Amino acid sequence: MGKNDGQVGDGFTALGVPPQLVASLARMGATVPTPVQQAALPAAMTGRDTAVVAATGTGKTLAYLLPVAKRLLDEPPARQKGRPVDPRRRLRALVLCPTRELAQQVAREAALLFRGSVLRTTAVFGKSALAPQRDAVEEGVDLLVGTPGRVRELCELDAVSLAFVKQCVLDEADRMLDMGFLPQAKEILARAPESRQMLLFTATMPRPVEAVVEEMLRDAQRVDLVGRERSKVTGTPEARRDLGQHLVDIDDHAKTALAVALVKDGKRRGVMVFCRTRRRAGWVAAALRRHEVKTVVIHGDRSQRQRQEALDAFAAGRADVVVATDVASRGLHVPAARCVINYDVPLLPEEYVHRVGRAGHGGGTAEAWTFRCPADLDRWQQVARSMRVELVPERAPSHAAYLRTRDGIAPDTEGTVMRGAHGASRGPGARGRAGVPKAQLRSKPGAARRAGAAERAAQGEAAAPVPGGRSLASMIRNAPVAVKRKKNRLRRGAKAGNAASLRGSQRRAPIAKGQRPGGGARKKS
Repeated sequence: MGKNDGQVGDGFTALGVPPQLVASLARMGATVPTPVQQAALPAAMTGRDTAVVAATGTGKTLAYLLPVAKRLLDEPPARQKGRPVDPRRRLRALVLCPTRELAQQVAREAALLFRGSVLRTTAVFGKSALAPQRDAVEEGVDLLVGTPGRVRELCELDAVSLAFVKQCVLDEADRMLDMGFLPQAKEILARAPESRQMLLFTATMPRPVEAVVEEMLRDAQRVDLVGRERSKVTGTPEARRDLGQHLVDIDDHAKTALAVALVKDGKRRGVMVFCRTRRRAGWVAAALRRHEVKTVVIHGDRSQRQRQEALDAFAAGRADVVVATDVASRGLHVPAARCVINYDVPLLPEEYVHRVGRAGHGGGTAEAWTFRCPADLDRWQQVARSMRVELVPERAPSHAAYLRTRDGIAPDTEGTVMRGAHGASRGPGARGRAGVPKAQLRSKPGAARRAGAAERAAQGEAAAPVPGGRSLASMIRNAPVAVKRKKNRLRRGAKAGNAASLRGSQRRAPIAKGQRPGGGARKKS
């Protein structure tokens, strides 16, 4: 054992970590305890309830897995011929996580920590097959990691019993509050004995989470490495100098073009784009793919397999960009992430901390870009005030080449943006669709379109789709009117004695016996 190894062992041993777990930490590459581990482990190792406020990426997972593993090793279940007597009695620790990806990540880290021991763990989560997860639990595990919905489902099916659980962990408690999982978590924890040890870990401490601490934890040791009044963007006690943050004021319609420009022109890789809704995430992903950028998507409508494959592709470098909602902003350790783009200002100020915390999670320099449109001004004020973020708006990088020519948006010859029916801002001369004067549009729309096409042809420009023309949306919208007009024409033709006008508009009568298709009755010879 080298000198550094001795220092590592002495550091964790001094915090009460048993030698078996110290060896596992060395295999995992844990060199020295992080600040959150140094602050939380002494009390948690003694079995005392602990509430920890620390940002993502500071080592919170090991800060609660180490006390759990120590107690599981110190108090093994009854065994017979080397095997536990009852799988129900074997389950003695429970970790609740808000998202499926975080539950899987915690279970993987626990499995690495348990390597070489008799301890076993598994992860359970929704939108995945129930039978394999139920079988894994019924075979016997010491630590169960799962989302509240699936754990509750297994409890109701009597596949899981929490009667012998001695340690319960709430990870990312503030995120559970945001996603509405806190009532389910309380219901699950009510099934565990009152004497269990409670460990609560969160990146922020809003008042509802504070109420949970007061209600469910007894004489809790509080560890606050962030502080409501000292919140940092990175969530760490020291401000990160390796994270460059940028704020850009831009119209909502140009956000997608700017995102594509940052990735394409900036030749950025390892980019995470966070959108407010699933639909907006789909728009951004489609635009990036049109410009030949390898992109994957993560949001709540994706199956667990799709979400895991997307994460694996991004982590392995097979995808350069992942577009996601806030479901991917909490607790995920993605070393490949080098740049974060806040396509939308988050709805909750705390989400900004978690989003930008994804960048540079694996070490090294990183950057974060935030797009602020006029509708986001109030929301950004809340982020800046609550999270103590002071950023000066910058000029947006050049992105005119990626603006869309449809939907009334097109770059003019000077690089400024002209908007059609969707906006009031126009280029020089206050010209209408495709640069046609307003007077022509009011008088003869058809002539205006022809004039616009002639003007473009005279200037040597390629023919471009007319934003105000017959788009697919307008055709679908006007389809009922068109059908009604066609029927009226057929009726007028029938009244005028033109029988051919109704041809094909009525159902054909069944062919009688002895009758030829399309002809009259067959004459008998």
